[in-house]
Amino acid sequence: MGTFHAETIIDAPIAEVFAFHRDTRNATRIAHPAQRILGVEGDFPLDVGDEVVLRVLVLPLPIPQRWRVRVAALDEPTLLVDETLDGPFRTFVHQHRFEDLGDGRTRLVDHIEYALPLGVLGRLADALVVARLMGPSFRHRQARTRELLEADARAAYA
Repeated sequence: MGTFHAETIIDAPIAEVFAFHRDTRNATRIAHPAQRILGVEGDFPLDVGDEVVLRVLVLPLPIPQRWRVRVAALDEPTLLVDETLDGPFRTFVHQHRFEDLGDGRTRLVDHIEYALPLGVLGRLADALVVARLMGPSFRHRQARTRELLEADARAAYA
């Protein structure tokens, strides 16, 4: 099983960062350019047990992937866990952790545990492709999240 961990600090209150992540439609705003979110279906804000269907185009593949994701845990405002029920991964559990740092600042942590299907072939694909894409993808997502929420926070205090 593969793991990935990334964190960033956002100059925005924890409640706002948490609320941003409870609305999976924001995935279209923060997705890496090579992983276009073509559609998001679900009810928002998300609660435990809610499901979302995402259509994701991962370049250079020509056919969009369908991901069905369920909220497995939610502890407002510190934790949101989603897990993929259908998609390209055999297992994909994404913990979004939020820590209030005071002074309107929040630490956002993305921790992912995943496995690909197809045994040895899946492990090879992970080593050659997936593990190498995970870092740039989530660093981009975190940078865009920070950029959008900090802009919102600045506008609120202007």
